[in-house]
Amino acid sequence: MKVLQTPWKISGIAGILFVSLSLIASGINKMPPMYNQEISTFAGWFSENGEWYRFGHFLAGLAFLLFYFPFFAGFCEVLKKAEGESSIWTRVTWAGAIMSPAAGTIAGAFIMGIALLDGNTSPEVSQFGMAGNFYAYTVSGAYGGIAMIGSSIIILKTCVFKRWLGWTGLLIGSAAIISIGTLVENNPQGLFATINGFAWLAYFLWIAVLSIELIRNPASAVPIVIGMQSGHC
Repeated sequence: MKVLQTPWKISGIAGILFVSLSLIASGINKMPPMYNQEISTFAGWFSENGEWYRFGHFLAGLAFLLFYFPFFAGFCEVLKKAEGESSIWTRVTWAGAIMSPAAGTIAGAFIMGIALLDGNTSPEVSQFGMAGNFYAYTVSGAYGGIAMIGSSIIILKTCVFKRWLGWTGLLIGSAAIISIGTLVENNPQGLFATINGFAWLAYFLWIAVLSIELIRNPASAVPIVIGMQSGHC
């Protein structure tokens, strides 16, 4: 197949599939009660919605296992070629890209444990699980922010992708990191939690645009190294 001869296109297609499947999973996953809500509602919610919630997490898991890593593997290879020998910011990007789903898995462990039991846990255990899920989900977004900032620095230095993607990545990535202030605010409906939610959505859209760039312009994915020391494109 011709597409197999263009690895950057494969990474781009994987990115599109990752975002698409993730958004479908998010649509299926009805938001559970927040940890600061009345604890008597937890068991009933999971008993009623647990099956669909498990299916949504199944789709999200497929999105990460099958498509997330191929996208970031190709994306980071492009960044490495652009950055040159040191590849420091490429490593930062890859570290953030790995740690984000790792923290997300911890988040899933808290809430899926309750879902697998169909809510047959004490209200206090359910509340603890929801609080743990909120923490890990927030930290997962912050790690995604690290990946965005690392890659955006390379984009702005080398113009391997359009510069506006670099500026956008810096803005969204910074917002994702700042949003961990919600751990101090301690309000899942507060300002920092809202910032975290918007940062997550913007992160997925950013990946989608980068994926389209990899598909449309695979030649630009093998750039002439401009060099980090130049400071301009």
